Amino acid sequence: MKTNERTVKRIRNSALGLVLASCACLLALGGTPQAQNDRIVLKGGKDKTVRIKKEDLDGVWYPGSGGAGDTIVKWSEVDSIVYGSADAYQKALETLNSGRVADAASQFEALAANADLRVVLRQNVLFHLAVADVRLGKADEALTRYKELLEGFPKSRYLLPIGSSLLSIHLAKKDVAGAAKALEPVLAAAKDVGPDAPVQAALGILRGRLLEEQKKIDDAASTYDGTLRNPKAEPDVILAAKLGLARCAQKRGQSNDADKRYRELAKGDGPNTLLAGAWNGLGDLALEQAIKSRDQDGLRVALLSYLRGVVLYVPDPGEASDELERSLAGASRAFKSMSELEGNADRKQVYLERARQLRSQLTTQFPGSRFLEE
Repeated sequence: MKTNERTVKRIRNSALGLVLASCACLLALGGTPQAQNDRIVLKGGKDKTVRIKKEDLDGVWYPGSGGAGDTIVKWSEVDSIVYGSADAYQKALETLNSGRVADAASQFEALAANADLRVVLRQNVLFHLAVADVRLGKADEALTRYKELLEGFPKSRYLLPIGSSLLSIHLAKKDVAGAAKALEPVLAAAKDVGPDAPVQAALGILRGRLLEEQKKIDDAASTYDGTLRNPKAEPDVILAAKLGLARCAQKRGQSNDADKRYRELAKGDGPNTLLAGAWNGLGDLALEQAIKSRDQDGLRVALLSYLRGVVLYVPDPGEASDELERSLAGASRAFKSMSELEGNADRKQVYLERARQLRSQLTTQFPGSRFLEE
């Protein structure tokens, strides 16, 4: 896949099935009988104007014609969705994506309080409200929303990003046991999708991450290896498994192996969060070595690695922000370390100020970040 094509895909569809049903604007559907219909834009360029009944892990469902059973469009075929008569939802989504998170949260709150809201929209509203709460540092509120979402939609189309976010929230609280419990309903959904479904491989990434946090590095590596051997694993899931193996190598103290694995991923193409993770891994390795050897050039290498996650490979809307937070924290540490080795007073102050700015950005954007304690 060409890089520009992959960039478009990255915006529309994340690594572990993190698809966001949104479009830049609503088409002129008002004032006609079709105003209540939805428009499913397919990746081949065609579209379907239907009344969506539900969305789940498998795809988008709508009633078949002539009294036939429900028809499904799989997510692999979907480019975007425009919901009919959903101006308020679209406005809230655009507000969130523009960075006005607090305003978006208020708009989603109002929508969630509407008892007459369409079921298919309620799932989207609850998910994006939880995303907004996470970004506002309201971890407990986000957990409440995710719980409500999983109870109402156990096979939610957002199951994978929900799982990733639940894991991140509990790890920020240093509650690994809580993370394991929170993931139970997410992993339980695997029982309903069949052993060969691609989502099984994607859920394996969540299992591997949890095992890493439980310090079961060998078990985590075995889980990632299993994902690589899964013939149903999608390309982005395979890349995530490779990143997991690189982290396992680093945690085992196998720096050369980890460096090789990270570089292989960093020179390729993939989702933003994966590329940021690879560069953050390289940054960690370079920073550790440079601090030990008091190597200013090595610190610059580490800094440039981290900054890729700050500037180039930021998470898509709805994705977990762990790698961005890690990039900000790492770049701040690198600047601070550079100031400690700098003999020129003016440059020392510049480095310290930049370290402070990055730290402030982390604190402001992610007040509940676990990387603030580093």
